Amino acid sequence: MQLRVGGLADDTSEAELNELFSKIGTVGSVIIVKDISTGKSRGFGMVKMPNSTQAEEAIKKLDGTMLRSSQIAVGKMPETLPGEMEFREWLMENAFEVFQKVGISQGQTVLDYGCGPGAFTIPCARIVGEKGKVYALEVRSEALKRVKEKAEGEGLGNVETILADSSMLATGLSDRSMDVILVYDVMHAISEKMALLEELHRVLKRDGFLSIFPMHMGTDRMLKVMKRCPLFRFRDSYAPPGYTTPSEILNFNKY
Repeated sequence: MQLRVGGLADDTSEAELNELFSKIGTVGSVIIVKDISTGKSRGFGMVKMPNSTQAEEAIKKLDGTMLRSSQIAVGKMPETLPGEMEFREWLMENAFEVFQKVGISQGQTVLDYGCGPGAFTIPCARIVGEKGKVYALEVRSEALKRVKEKAEGEGLGNVETILADSSMLATGLSDRSMDVILVYDVMHAISEKMALLEELHRVLKRDGFLSIFPMHMGTDRMLKVMKRCPLFRFRDSYAPPGYTTPSEILNFNKY
């Protein structure tokens, strides 16, 4: 089981985390996530414990405890590939510039599928402007509440939220109505990937594009999935200059 450890002091080392969690059980690996540009700690890390019972015990005993005068938060998180967390943190901070580079522009209509609390929704809304619109789709109502609060806080009136049924993949949007569709850090959680791709193909305009960040899956695995799908063709990929990551931003045009 992989655990996320938040609230770390800037100078907390991987050796310290390893020592702390080893008191509970066997530790497979420890990584402190660092900023791509500066190399400094982002304040959280990941600890992998091969024994799930011991991992659950670590959550119970260590969540909310103190380490180096900082209260840490310990919880489960999906398995990640090396470098993915650093890439995601970088992307969240540089989303506005990245989205412009991949092709999102003023006046467009965007669907942020599985938007979470809006880390990518808000930068998109800022780019498309008053003449554009961003639909933020999510199965968790609490996350959509945060999206609304963020949009209102930034004076953005071009964000519309969609509360989706967790048992269905339908978006409820009209045919060929979206210029861009974002599926960021979501595909790993979709069991019926082809059914979702069919729905996204339906709502995407003929000259629009689908942008996927396949976190927890990796570029190679995502491309294999897309090769089996006759609805989209690969356009290009994007990653930070000089940085190697197993999960890039992958962009596709529709057939």
